[in-house]
Amino acid sequence: MRTLPLLLLAATIGQFPAHAQENPAAQAINAEGFTKHISKLASDAFEGRRPFTRGEDSAIQYIAAQFKELGLKPGNGNSYYQEVPMVNIASRPADKLVIKGKNDSISLQYLEDFVAATRRVQNQVQLKNSELVFAGYGIVAPEYNWNDYAGLNVKGKTVVVLVNDPGFADSTLFKGKTMTYYGRWTY
Repeated sequence: MRTLPLLLLAATIGQFPAHAQENPAAQAINAEGFTKHISKLASDAFEGRRPFTRGEDSAIQYIAAQFKELGLKPGNGNSYYQEVPMVNIASRPADKLVIKGKNDSISLQYLEDFVAATRRVQNQVQLKNSELVFAGYGIVAPEYNWNDYAGLNVKGKTVVVLVNDPGFADSTLFKGKTMTYYGRWTY
């Protein structure tokens, strides 16, 4: 669980009812103040505000302090914070990957020869004694009449694929050297 401040601001600045003009918090929301706070939060001091980092913690504290300074009441009982379930998956594979064949083995160096990651929320993910199946780029792209999985049995096996898409190796395929969505990590 991560703690994030409740943040509810008006959609448009400066469009408050007449009675709001007497409220110091409402008066504090203006273009100058908005620019100041966005500039502050976008500064290097907050290190990008990435979740699970010191930058995120600093941003949370800054926003809560600004809410208090404006005289805003907490929006979650007595707290400016709300529990939000989040996880951080940071894959840190072993430095070497050893692939054993019937008669020999090869050792691959992490980031130089292979990349491995997981999206599983587990402390450790291991891959032992799994049959490897090479599937080219791992792409199924009907619009290019391409299917790297055609005829392959990958059930219960580990699929090994290349990075990018076929156009990088052969400029007559896909969109040539212009990467398509199929060459992206997210695919």
